[in-house]
Amino acid sequence: MTTVVLERRVSRKQDEKDGDYLRQTIVADESELLKAPNEKFSAGPSQTDSDIRKNWVGGKFFVMPKLPCKSEEPKHVRELVVLPRSKEAAAAVLKRHRIAAINVKGKKSDFDKTIGQDMFSCSYLGSGWWLDLVADGHGVVGDSVADRICRALPHYMNSAACSSLMQAGNIVQCFEDAFERAQKDIVDVLAPIHGNKLMFSGSTCVCLLRQEGSSTLHVAWVGDSKAILMKPDGTVTHRTPEHKPENVTERERIEASGCEVVSYTHEDGVTLQKINVRGQSYPAISFTRSFGDQCVKDKGVHAIPQVEKWVTAPTGNKGMFAALKDSAKNEEGYDGYVLLASDGVWEFLTEEEVGTFIGDRMKRGKTAEEILPELVALSQEKWIENEGDYCDDITCVLVPVKTPEPQPPVPDTSCECFDGCSLM
Repeated sequence: MTTVVLERRVSRKQDEKDGDYLRQTIVADESELLKAPNEKFSAGPSQTDSDIRKNWVGGKFFVMPKLPCKSEEPKHVRELVVLPRSKEAAAAVLKRHRIAAINVKGKKSDFDKTIGQDMFSCSYLGSGWWLDLVADGHGVVGDSVADRICRALPHYMNSAACSSLMQAGNIVQCFEDAFERAQKDIVDVLAPIHGNKLMFSGSTCVCLLRQEGSSTLHVAWVGDSKAILMKPDGTVTHRTPEHKPENVTERERIEASGCEVVSYTHEDGVTLQKINVRGQSYPAISFTRSFGDQCVKDKGVHAIPQVEKWVTAPTGNKGMFAALKDSAKNEEGYDGYVLLASDGVWEFLTEEEVGTFIGDRMKRGKTAEEILPELVALSQEKWIENEGDYCDDITCVLVPVKTPEPQPPVPDTSCECFDGCSLM
């Protein structure tokens, strides 16, 4: 590992500016590298937006934020949209299923009008299966990558092939296949639009797959977006380890594949670790797995997810709720929550701090819809304390362990057109 000692600590804001400058330099100096053909990553015929939208029929439905077109104000809270078209508000559909979600742009400066790069989606796939996910983009076109993941990944999880794997209990293969198809889809769809910008843009992602009536949860992730499993009192029982250079197993894997880790140590003792192509000064990213980031796709920074199974059964002496006292029950019996969130939450808060915060407010009788804006506000306060005016994008999805019976949105029959009238 190469170590560079800096004379001063680089703030998150300055670190991002340096990264942007570095990428601009690479675009100018590494023209031969950037001419790598997109066909190298091709998945064949891509899925159009119309293909994806038409998938959400027959009782299946899909909710995600509406991505702004050209600009976005700092700390803007995005509105939600639902497919198929409905007379109901998307937030009401989520609330009926005890799901709360919030997607808030960060703040790079008072004049920052760039589009935020966090996204999420919540999908009912049919047959009792739900998929919730958070994606955190990075790079010049990271917003496009995160947005595409939130559309495409549920689409592939909803395919006949993945549905068969889910029903057969082969969840790991299901996730791996869907992630592989989504990674190829990103290149097929976005490379013709953004060209070589996709070489240095990508997204992390964390997913939760759950089924009505099942006490087992399945999580899959790439990068440093994170999920935690909490008891009703906020005690954290499970969490997803981050795919970062600090993870020894991950670091050894990417170093064996052609990357190197550069460790920046500051005078105050703070160390930042970045991943580059061996012998080069790019792409300077902080995670060992991601979607996109094509310049390191063949050097170990892949989009193969890590998958875990979390058992929550309250019966007998096994399962995360087995030891709970009666006082920890709610009106629906033993319950708990899973929080999916981008690193805007985790940068300055530990999993235990977040769990305690949520559990404490649950005890006070606050709803999930009331708690998430307060969690965002707390996260933003921590950013101010540590980084001044700078704040990352923040996205949170809070779902119950006990999966509710699906109640599809009330359809809007005034128009059957997906292409001309779609909100997404």
